Amino acid sequence: MKKRILLILAYTIFIAVISSLITTGWFHYFVFNKNGNSAQQALISLPADKVAKSPIADGEDIIEIFSYGCHYCVVNEKNVAALEKRLPAGKKLVRLHFNLDKQGGLARFAPVFATLQVMGIEEAHRESAYQAVIKDKVDLSDPAQRTAWLEKNNINVDKYNTVSQSAEVKALMDYMVRVTQYYNINATPSFIINKKWVALQDSDFSSFADKLLTLLETDRAPE
Repeated sequence: MKKRILLILAYTIFIAVISSLITTGWFHYFVFNKNGNSAQQALISLPADKVAKSPIADGEDIIEIFSYGCHYCVVNEKNVAALEKRLPAGKKLVRLHFNLDKQGGLARFAPVFATLQVMGIEEAHRESAYQAVIKDKVDLSDPAQRTAWLEKNNINVDKYNTVSQSAEVKALMDYMVRVTQYYNINATPSFIINKKWVALQDSDFSSFADKLLTLLETDRAPE
């Protein structure tokens, strides 16, 4: 009996490892190596006329487009925080949730982000939101499941519901849609630099962070 349990446990671990490797391989093949040209896909530059019409607000020097449902986003959370500390004086990193008009897929958690952001508590509850969606399979777009999560995190449900209908939340939701669509974001995390560059991670994060800072400071692609 004990041997059988050990075999089942070993098989479960094996399946988990294989699934993780397949997911990683899928991401690198379809995101970084799409059309067989990783450099072209990992860094895109917008022409001057599009930069001039960008919906991005002034002072948002680097924007991370992420989602609570994005595994790679939560993995890089500490790395992005470290990048933020390396920014030159006067420069700012902003996080925006991936958002679309229909709010399907990874965009369906955008209202939660926007509401928590307007309430001023998003950063404090970001890790819990990641865990709820990715690990615990909680659908935060579902009112009942969201309410249970809010109560678990000691967030006033009535206040949350009121703020979620506010003009500030609606404006932020609209802003996130416009940025997501204008820059044709279809993978998370994506980073927008100086309103001009869209970058996907194509190396270890330390090297990738160096690239982002070079783009920020020189406005030229690293050679």
